[in-house]
Amino acid sequence: MSIRISSNQMLDAGTQAMDNSLADATAWQQKISSGKNYSNVSDNAYAVSRGVRLDFDLSRLTMFKANQNFLTSAHANAQTQISSIIDGLNSLKQTFTQSQNGSLNASNFGALKIQAEQIRDTIKSQMVAKDATGNPIFGATVNKVQIEPNVMVDSSIRFSDAFGSGGGLTTPNQSQLYINVDQFVTYLTEKSLGNATTLTASQVEAGLNSSFDQLTMAQQISGGISAQVDASKSAMGAFGVEMAASQSALLDTNLAEATASYTRAQTLLNAAQAMFARLQQSNLFSKL
Repeated sequence: MSIRISSNQMLDAGTQAMDNSLADATAWQQKISSGKNYSNVSDNAYAVSRGVRLDFDLSRLTMFKANQNFLTSAHANAQTQISSIIDGLNSLKQTFTQSQNGSLNASNFGALKIQAEQIRDTIKSQMVAKDATGNPIFGATVNKVQIEPNVMVDSSIRFSDAFGSGGGLTTPNQSQLYINVDQFVTYLTEKSLGNATTLTASQVEAGLNSSFDQLTMAQQISGGISAQVDASKSAMGAFGVEMAASQSALLDTNLAEATASYTRAQTLLNAAQAMFARLQQSNLFSKL
């Protein structure tokens, strides 16, 4: 049994081989030049849709990173101010200890009063301080900020949480902290004038200690949030690297594989072109 192949069949086969090899080579060249494994959703609907989802998650990670940086700055400002105010309160407590020296005279109490007044006024200005953007460091309210999925933390420390009930940004002298410090100033003023004191020494000391304890607690809360943000930064950073790698594996071109496939397709194309050229020169085609 013999098989007869017409000249037209051989010509068609050669042309089809060149077209297929050319299309294959062009496709791999496109993947190499673009760096993308798929140019259309129809190429791989699952991979493309999954890649889009990963891209969305990476965008959310960018949002979390921005929130984390904001919180780091906000709580750093709060802790700096609280530390300065605590230093002032420590100085006041030392002044109080000096004021209990039984050998002090009216002039000595007057000097201590001036010192306490200066610290009080400095603390008052620190209570209403603003950050670089012009916003108060200790606001009347705080917002909840998301630092990772399902994790929200306070944006800063409330004015009342740091300085006690009463008062606010426009009336810091009505806050409990200021009142406790001012009572000490009043105590020293009365002692310098030789008058009976409105409050006893133990009451003044208790007020200073109460404000000191509240500030220390606020500082610890802010520090805890900062530590939580730092941990979230590390966790989200590692998660982001994993998602970026997953997205790359799904959508990006494997250059080693693409280069080898392109070379193979180009080789087949060259072979098909050479074979077609030989067919054209043969007597068989010259007789068509």
